[in-house]
Amino acid sequence: MNILQLKKVHIFSLLLLVICSMTVVCSSFDEEMMITGDAVIRIDEDVRIIDLQMNSSLNSGFETYNCSYSKNTTAMYITLSQLDSTITYKVTVQNKTDYVYIISNLKADINNTNITYTIDDYKVGEGMSSKDNVEFYITFKYKDTIKVLPSDKTAIVYMYYTFERPYAAILSYDNKKSGSKCTDVQCALDDLYSILK
Repeated sequence: MNILQLKKVHIFSLLLLVICSMTVVCSSFDEEMMITGDAVIRIDEDVRIIDLQMNSSLNSGFETYNCSYSKNTTAMYITLSQLDSTITYKVTVQNKTDYVYIISNLKADINNTNITYTIDDYKVGEGMSSKDNVEFYITFKYKDTIKVLPSDKTAIVYMYYTFERPYAAILSYDNKKSGSKCTDVQCALDDLYSILK
């Protein structure tokens, strides 16, 4: 093989390498590359919901979509396939403060009027001890008045929780101990005032 043929082979090889490299580079630009995913950042609050899980279901009750929660809201997507279907969620609330807190209000927004709920292991207004977690269960089912399976078996449920520190002042007065003959509140307050002076 002479030098001229050798140069042609090298040039041809180099040209082939350049074309292949350009093809790879161009095809990589043609592809749409994406990285996807979810990141959930939770706000650090004194009192907040820290967990929501489907706990159980009976008689073909199931989650239509995954449940979700924020610091004071839960969202549940349910399907009740039979009249006696139920689905139960466990809610965990954390009190990070040094004070007792309560859930003073719980508002449920259910887009299916045939479905109702019950709460077990907590009553609205009960205290949540300081530095403690409270777990309770919310069960969804058809109302007792529903006797025929409705055509709409699904519900989207948003529940809104109000967390408050309870404030109470209790004043007790026993007029037998003071010897007073007061029978009305103002007289009792006047008596107390004179005793505390």
